[in-house]
Amino acid sequence: MKIFKLLSTITLAIGLLGSSANLIAHETGSGGSMGGSMGQFMVTRHFTGTWDMVDHESQGLSLEVVEQLDGSRKAVVYWFTYGADRKTTWYLGIGTLIDDRIEFTLFDSTDVGFMQAADPDFNPVNSIGTMIIVFDGCDSGVVTFDTDHAEVGSGTFNIERISAVMNTHCSGGISDDMHADGMFGEQLMALDPARDGVMGSGSARYEDYPGHMEFEVVVDGLPDGDYHLFVGTQDHGIITVQQGHGVLEFASPEETGKMMMTFDPRGVMIEIRDDMGAVLSSFENAFEQDNHGHHGNGNGYGQNGMGDHNYDCANGSGSGHGMGGGMGGGMGGGMGGGMGGMQNCVDDGNLIEIAVNLDNTGVLLEARGEAEWEMNSHRVEFSVEVENVPVGYYTLHVGGVEVGVFEVFEMMMMHSGETYGHIAFMDPEVYGREHLDFEPRGQTIEVLKGEDVILTVDFPEE
Repeated sequence: MKIFKLLSTITLAIGLLGSSANLIAHETGSGGSMGGSMGQFMVTRHFTGTWDMVDHESQGLSLEVVEQLDGSRKAVVYWFTYGADRKTTWYLGIGTLIDDRIEFTLFDSTDVGFMQAADPDFNPVNSIGTMIIVFDGCDSGVVTFDTDHAEVGSGTFNIERISAVMNTHCSGGISDDMHADGMFGEQLMALDPARDGVMGSGSARYEDYPGHMEFEVVVDGLPDGDYHLFVGTQDHGIITVQQGHGVLEFASPEETGKMMMTFDPRGVMIEIRDDMGAVLSSFENAFEQDNHGHHGNGNGYGQNGMGDHNYDCANGSGSGHGMGGGMGGGMGGGMGGGMGGMQNCVDDGNLIEIAVNLDNTGVLLEARGEAEWEMNSHRVEFSVEVENVPVGYYTLHVGGVEVGVFEVFEMMMMHSGETYGHIAFMDPEVYGREHLDFEPRGQTIEVLKGEDVILTVDFPEE
């Protein structure tokens, strides 16, 4: 009964909406700072909901995480409790989001009568102190408050979530705050030597698609050791270089083998640093920021829009539409059904990956390549890359059928003289990728130069 009693008090919050709108707009602080977070999650809009004070009778919080017109994030909290007269009372907080916590200024409203007419010259809301919520995950946290209010005073209490916004899933990653009309796709950027004597290079890759973000930094040719990755002015982790190579990967929602992504790498400089300062840098280059506009045909991704692509096992065997009409009997209406016993869904937060080297057929003795297939609960991706082949155009065949043509080019900077080519497919379809409308698993993969097969492999099913 406690939950129902708590939910029944939510309607009392309506009275402060007019006052809270004004307070949100004028509270100081950007609400967007990550404060150099190295944590495992961040507070996002998916923390919006009702939170029960689990150790107290019929009391709790109603929390809203909102975006202001300038793009900054704020939080509004309504604290439902009781006064010394044992009647319901409540307080309002306006807060700034910082990593895994929200820091509020707490307000009280007094001397307002039932159904009292609005008066623009009357302000019944006054600050009484502070409240801090520190979350230990998407469903629980600890609240600390400190006020000069005689009845409230100071203290702490535990909270647990009892409701959330419909059709949302909290991961604690930055993708929870993605705009539904965002620009999706992949961006690549070089990291060049930042000082004399540096004999190495690197690259950064940012990718997003509905409900998912990825960020990867790769370095080559640096002396072995530990280096720090700086995104803007913030340190976001250590890249360990072994045998001249190092990589650091982030994803939101979190995936196996990747760190939780709780920051936005777009619009800022990216640097690899050691004890002497910057080693590699993007300098004036930066990933393009979100402009809330789609690439593509304006109808979302895939045949029935981006909402139709879902490979979460919780929703069955996968409901994406990109694989329909594929090889042979195809993949049905999406990934469901599959070929043989191949897995066609994945639990949310997990990743299935198959990566194999391509075999050299002897036509171009120095040629080498790799094919990779990945699935998470939001997308399926297949890619092929080749190296050390002449510059020009190459054809990719899967199961004897041509699926794409890609270009091999000469690399610059520290890799001058080497050649590289890459082609990538994805479902749902995104800007910068071909649509994955075929099944590569269990098929023969071939890279051709003209009529000659130069690299091949029988791609495994699992």
